[in-house]
Amino acid sequence: MTPVDNRHARGENDNGLGEMIKVLILIICLCVLVPSAMAQGISVSQSLSSFNIAFEDSVLFEIELKWEGSQSTYLFGRPLSPAIDGMIIRGFSSSISSTGDGSAEITTKQYRYVLAPISSGPGQIASVNISYVTWPDSLPGELSTEPMTVVIAEPLPPPPKRDWSLLYWLVSAFLVVGTVGTIVLWRRSLSQRPAESVRTVVEQFLDDLQVLKADSGDNHKKFQTGLYRILAEFFKGQYGLKAGEYSEEQLARELLDAGLSEQAQQKITAWFFQAKRDKFSPVTAGPGETIRLEAEIRELFEKL
Repeated sequence: MTPVDNRHARGENDNGLGEMIKVLILIICLCVLVPSAMAQGISVSQSLSSFNIAFEDSVLFEIELKWEGSQSTYLFGRPLSPAIDGMIIRGFSSSISSTGDGSAEITTKQYRYVLAPISSGPGQIASVNISYVTWPDSLPGELSTEPMTVVIAEPLPPPPKRDWSLLYWLVSAFLVVGTVGTIVLWRRSLSQRPAESVRTVVEQFLDDLQVLKADSGDNHKKFQTGLYRILAEFFKGQYGLKAGEYSEEQLARELLDAGLSEQAQQKITAWFFQAKRDKFSPVTAGPGETIRLEAEIRELFEKL
């Protein structure tokens, strides 16, 4: 190859190296910018307490949502229902907590599932879709987890059968004596058993609100019609008031006289009479309005 050809080859190599450097710089910039963008929204992570378990054991599956802002920044419309193969959900719990204040506030929401095997082999946890609505914009969104697999061992063999014939009559006699004694003690304890706790009017209202939310879905008029009914039942059960017979001003005075705070009275009275108006007129509501309203009502009643 001539000297001119060598210079030409070196020039091509330098150009190729320069392009590679540009690509690497672009990748590094994206790696820096992408986490920064994600930090402005909501993130999801998941974990398993173990990926290999005995058939007689269980595993903890956790989903964690985290965002910058208060607990009311996002509203979640329905419980998560993960599709699981080879296992069943034996326990479920959820929690939400926040740290920091103002612009530095970080909120974490966790879902925990205790999964128990029903067959050996791979236990599959499908991808979970998590729907939410931003507040106060009522903009819907959705996150998804990754599918996961748990390897489940074969069940332990049953213990060998034993011949209990020699002890059969002795055990039978013991059981008869024990049963008679148990019945005597049980009858004696009936008269001393404390009365079962009765649900409060507020607890019953929250149960009715949850059922109403599930039945109404996105039908805001149906939700408002049901809300009018359960609020009327709450007023009657909690304060002995037939709210349908009062004007808004009269009902407000009665609630204040009954000891309800000014802020709570204003909100509950407004919800009741707005539901009464919506019950008998056409209703238009934006996306997520029913979910937002139900969450606001639940939050107030949980503090009563």
